[in-house]
Amino acid sequence: MARVHSIDTLKEQRRQGTHEAVVPFLINGQQAEVPKKIVNGEMETYELSKPIGEMMTSETSRKELLQKVVLDVELGREEVPVLYRPIYETLSDPNFPKEFDAKWAQYGSVVFFEHLEGEEVKFGSLQAEQGPIARIKGFSAGFEYTKEMDIFNQTFNFELLNKAFGEAHNALLNHLHLAPIIKYGYKAANKTAPVYIKPDGSDGTATDAHYILSLRATLRKALKDSRTAKRPGTVLLANSANKEDIQDALGSMTLQATPYGATTGISDIIYYDGWEAQVSKKTHVYDGVPEGKVYLIRPKRGFKELVKQGLQINATMGDLTRLVDSQVVGDVWRGVFAAVEENVQEITLPGQ
Repeated sequence: MARVHSIDTLKEQRRQGTHEAVVPFLINGQQAEVPKKIVNGEMETYELSKPIGEMMTSETSRKELLQKVVLDVELGREEVPVLYRPIYETLSDPNFPKEFDAKWAQYGSVVFFEHLEGEEVKFGSLQAEQGPIARIKGFSAGFEYTKEMDIFNQTFNFELLNKAFGEAHNALLNHLHLAPIIKYGYKAANKTAPVYIKPDGSDGTATDAHYILSLRATLRKALKDSRTAKRPGTVLLANSANKEDIQDALGSMTLQATPYGATTGISDIIYYDGWEAQVSKKTHVYDGVPEGKVYLIRPKRGFKELVKQGLQINATMGDLTRLVDSQVVGDVWRGVFAAVEENVQEITLPGQ
């Protein structure tokens, strides 16, 4: 049975067992860290012992305050889990250059041949994906704690900002890694059109077809198409509106006394509907998978997540002229290599 990855399923997994990590951050340019622990879905956070403004008066208090900020941000990240991990291989190195030529994404090809006396040994070689150039880019966001928040002790606003910061970071990661697949302009060879099957199992049309049988046949045709093109897909990327239908189509069923076996070959299904947020009266939208479209993906080899620097939170003293007590800025430096054409089959689902 295929593993299902969605916001809800991943959050449910985090509600089971104990998860521990150490989260780094900067305070006035100095490296520090705070332990993160989640037990059965409950995350340990800091409770402030005094008003925010009072915590700006000493180095120890500022560090305690930033520890709370970091953990609140992590709480927000838990609300928007990253979904792309089954597709991408993660490469992390602080020495990454700004740009990568496509040929760096290599893999080895070796074949053993029968050795005949006197013949030269056949040597393996490195093959390269033909995707686009990958670039490391910086992304940042920040927020300010004002004197108004201090004098009215608006800790709830403080926590809301922190949590939203974490949600926005993970939403960006999902967008960076899944948008190249969703937005790509596919050639005919990378497209599978709907297949229509009548209730009796014979070929049909859009007007007389059985929907689940047609969906089953369409997904099987896409699997065959990707295998024929020598880029066999094992991961499905879809909209959650099609979730129940896809699960029905992949499972076994009996219709008009005819048994239909389960469809194999799909290891993971990712449901991604995008993300939306409003900042300063402006709405920002990351588009998800369109309803009625599915992407069959050969993972890992042509998809690389490049991490030069993960999310780093830095806090400094604020701006007295604007009555800002503290400024908190988070930045991340990363890139995405996605050889889409070599590894993805776009599927148009049959209409109901």
